[in-house]
Amino acid sequence: MFELIDLYSFAFSAPALIEHLGFSVRDIGAITAATGIGAFVGAFAGGWAAGRFGRKPALVACLVMFSAPSLLNAAASTPELFVILRFLIGIGYQGMTVVGAVLLAELVPGRVRGRAIAWVITIAGIGPTLLAWLAFALIPNFEWGWRALYVVGGLGLLLVGPFHRQLPESPRWLESRGNLARADSTMTGIEEAVRAAGHTITPLPASAPAPIATPTSTENRGSGIRTLFREGYGKRFVVACALWILGVVAYFGFTGWLSTLLKLQGYDLGQSTLITAVVTTVGVLGFFSSTVVTDRWQRKYSLAVVGAVLGMVALLFTAGNSTAYVLGIGCVLQVLFQLVVPLTQTYSAEIFPTRFRSIGSGWASASARIGNILGAFAITAILDHWGIPAVFYFIAALMFILAMVMASLGESTSGSLERSDERADPESAVAADGN
Repeated sequence: MFELIDLYSFAFSAPALIEHLGFSVRDIGAITAATGIGAFVGAFAGGWAAGRFGRKPALVACLVMFSAPSLLNAAASTPELFVILRFLIGIGYQGMTVVGAVLLAELVPGRVRGRAIAWVITIAGIGPTLLAWLAFALIPNFEWGWRALYVVGGLGLLLVGPFHRQLPESPRWLESRGNLARADSTMTGIEEAVRAAGHTITPLPASAPAPIATPTSTENRGSGIRTLFREGYGKRFVVACALWILGVVAYFGFTGWLSTLLKLQGYDLGQSTLITAVVTTVGVLGFFSSTVVTDRWQRKYSLAVVGAVLGMVALLFTAGNSTAYVLGIGCVLQVLFQLVVPLTQTYSAEIFPTRFRSIGSGWASASARIGNILGAFAITAILDHWGIPAVFYFIAALMFILAMVMASLGESTSGSLERSDERADPESAVAADGN
C-alpha cells in the first residue's frame, strides 16, 4: 500500500508543482524519467539482493529505501532535488515490487497463487485511492497540500519492525542455497502455524504430474543472467522483458501523466485532481476483478486478451473531449490496467525456476524501467509535436504489440513452481516443445 502511495504521489502532485513552483512539462518529464532510472536500478538490485541475501532482508531494505526519501521529498522545492529523491524512491519501490512478488509466489500454493498476489495488490490499491482523495482535499485548497502526500508515503517506515517479526524467509530460497536445516525449520514453523489456526495439512501426492517444457542442462550451477541463457531459459526471459516493457510504458503513460494531461487540456487544478481521484478510485475494481480472473485461465491468454481490449479502449479515448466522456473512458482504462498488474507479476514469477526466479523477474522488470525512461521522453516529445491524442495512439500501439507477443510467444504456466524447478531429459523436452 505504501509502495503504491509513493508511486502515485508525484503523479498527483505534478499539476501543483507546475502551478505553485513553476515546474515545466520538461521538468515533469525529467523527474518521471529519474524515477524510471531508479526503478531500473531497483528492479535489478532487488532481484540480485533477493537471490544473494534472501527474500526477507531484501524486502526490508527496499521498504526503507522508498520510505525515507519520501519524507525528505516533502521538503523539496526544486526540480533538481526532486530528480534525486524520486530516483531513490524508484530504487526502493521497484525493488519491493520484484522481491514481494517472488516471496509471495514461493510461500503460496499454486492453485491460489494468482489470487493471493491479486488480493495483495488489491489491498495495495487502497493506498493511491486514499491518496487521490487526500490530494483532492488538499492540493486545490492549500499551496503546501502536495507536500502532505509525500509525508504519508514515508509512513511505510513504521512497517520495518512487523516485517522483521512476522515474515518468514522463503524455504524454497533456503533450499536452493543449500541451507536445508533452516529450510526445514522454517517449513516446520509454517506448518505448525497452519495447524494452530485449525487447518489440516494435505499430504503431498505420491507422484507429481509430468513437467512442462523445461530447458535441459548437464550442470546445476550458477544463478546469474548468463547461466539463465546458457541453460535455455532465454526465450522465457525475452518474453518476460517484452511483457514488462510494453505494459509498464503504457501503464505509466496513462496513470503517471493523467493529471498533467488533463491540466494541459484546459482543466483547472481542482477539476484535474478530482477526475484523477475518481479514475483512481474506480480503478480498484480492476484489482478486485483480477482476484477472480487470475487463476481461472492460462495467464498468457488472459494477458493477450486484456492487452487487445486495452488497445481498443485507448483509441476510444481520442474520440471525445467532454468531461463525462473523458471520465468514463479513463475509468475503463484504469480498471483494465489494474487488471494486468497481478497477471504480469504472477506470470513473470512462475515461468522461472527457483534459482533464476528473482534474477529473471528482476531483470525483466529492470528492462521495463529502461523503456519507461525512454517512454517519459517520448511522451514529452509527442505532446510537444502532436498533442494529447497522439499519446493515446502510442499507448494503444504498445498494447496491441503486447497482445500479439503473449499470444504467439508466451509460455503456458500450470501454477506449479515445482514444474519450473524440475529438469526434463532431452527427449521429454523436445516432445513437450512439440506440443
